[in-house]
Amino acid sequence: MTAQQEHAPVTPARNRIDDLDAKLIALITERRRISAGIQRDRIAAGGVRTDTAREREIFRRYHDAFGSAGTTLGSMVLEICRGRLGAERERAAAVEPGREPDTPPLRLGVFSFANCGAVRWGLGDRQVATGTPEAMAAALLAGEVDVAPISLVEYLRHHDRLLALPDLGIGSDGEVLSCQLFTRGPLTDLDGGRVALGSTSRTAALLATILLAEWAGVNAEYRVEPPVLADMLRGADGAVLIGDAALAETLHPHPGLHVHDLGALWREWTGLPMVFAVWAVRRATALRRPAAVSAAHATLLEAAQQGSRQLDEVAESLAANGLFTREEMSRYLATLEHSLGGRHIAGIRHFAKLAARRGAVPDDADITFFGGQS
Repeated sequence: MTAQQEHAPVTPARNRIDDLDAKLIALITERRRISAGIQRDRIAAGGVRTDTAREREIFRRYHDAFGSAGTTLGSMVLEICRGRLGAERERAAAVEPGREPDTPPLRLGVFSFANCGAVRWGLGDRQVATGTPEAMAAALLAGEVDVAPISLVEYLRHHDRLLALPDLGIGSDGEVLSCQLFTRGPLTDLDGGRVALGSTSRTAALLATILLAEWAGVNAEYRVEPPVLADMLRGADGAVLIGDAALAETLHPHPGLHVHDLGALWREWTGLPMVFAVWAVRRATALRRPAAVSAAHATLLEAAQQGSRQLDEVAESLAANGLFTREEMSRYLATLEHSLGGRHIAGIRHFAKLAARRGAVPDDADITFFGGQS
């Protein structure tokens, strides 16, 4: 029994569920014991099938004990399961209006990068799962977390399974500093060349290919590699890097490298903000537990707002690992936007059309919000 169950109110339905569970466990346990005994009898008899009178007597005793009208052990188990389902429905119907049945809180996830620093700060001591965008997308889709940020590309690829949370995103209206294309020369030199895409990147990698092809007129060869800039550039003319690794290479650039900020290039080309990730929930979870999703949404909104109001404290906490100074973190955090307004949504939809044109996402990929916002 879980801690959640221990504190659940005792009701007639709850008592009936516990009674049926006990009967089912007893039935299965005794059946296993009987099967083992029959097998021993058969082995002792040299493998010859023994008289089934013993089994019939056992079944009769079960029939009397459990009050079942069934004629087989399988039907008895089925009847118990049906009774349990009815009791569960009765228990759920007895829950007061507006409150969901007792269930564990939704599991939240965040990116392990500094771009979620403000939200993590605002969440305080709340336990959350952390990981790269690649890992967090896998965890959300697999049901290992319930609400989490997911890269825009992965959201669009799985838009039929997910809902975005309104007013929450990770993006920029111009330079972003942590989604970068590094080259040894101007962008036009990449034409006919090779570009390495960091394996932790989804949205930035696709954004780079779109910008190079449709804005810069560059036709390059792309390959996915581990996100280590020096290794990526050994066999390539350019490299796309995201997250704290990109931020470090941007703030402490190597001589001779050109740094192209993908957020700034997108803004220059389209005039729109670039949203790199949205916060999402599985549609099945939203349908099953809408009140819990609303509560998680409110928690995340407040966390983002609180973190944004205390950027100096957030910057200081992020600088504690020694990789960046407080001033560098402050500069970075100031470029990020955690809201999702009309211009951001327009940017998402424009990006979705460009991505679909390249076959990277479904043709009908669009953003749909929890609660019905359009």
